[in-house]
Amino acid sequence: MILKNQYVSAFGLRFHLRASRYTLNASPLHVSDDMSGKLSGIPSISTSCRCNPHCLRRMTSGRLDAICRACFAEKTLGRYDDTERAAESNFLLLTSGLLPDEWIPRFGNVQFVRIESFGDLYNVNQARNYLRIIKNNPRVTFAWWTKNAGILARAIKLEGRPKNVVLVQSSERIDRPEEKRFPFFDHVFTVYRSEETAAAHGRRINCGARDCLGCLRCYSRRTARDVSELLK
Repeated sequence: MILKNQYVSAFGLRFHLRASRYTLNASPLHVSDDMSGKLSGIPSISTSCRCNPHCLRRMTSGRLDAICRACFAEKTLGRYDDTERAAESNFLLLTSGLLPDEWIPRFGNVQFVRIESFGDLYNVNQARNYLRIIKNNPRVTFAWWTKNAGILARAIKLEGRPKNVVLVQSSERIDRPEEKRFPFFDHVFTVYRSEETAAAHGRRINCGARDCLGCLRCYSRRTARDVSELLK
């Protein structure tokens, strides 16, 4: 929720001050507290794939098996103007520099938070900000998806790897799990066209239409490394 007529300035830009029903403090960072579908009941901090050059490059890839060509987040943002504007504001805020401590959201009565439901990493500033948010909320478990493992690796060297985050490497191609696996990832998430193509890689579909809170496979470091979903 935007606080009426309350703004803060940072990095030469002005941002609305916001409040979320899941956080204890106001911040210019938008926390989505009304996620629906599979993410119902799980707050999210996200940026927009529509203003991230890495995402745009993948969405226009000549590879027919590039998962980003069928980007579900891009279609979702196109339907909700307020969500897109908030995600774009987060992109500017998170990528421009490190957040002051007082702007880091402090979560209250919540167990799980998702990092990036509509976008991905653009630079090290963004990754460091996420790591600092995670470290400042040690009682919350964060699940974080990214295709940009190199950016995350550089941020971890600077900030360390918090114990309360589950890191998920998203495969860039349909029917092809990532072969280059970074040691800090807990899961590899791959989309398959059918159960048969998953089986050809020795995988089975274990992510379906169930709600995430009822599954939590991606929110635990103790579950199977590979998470496989059917193409929507």
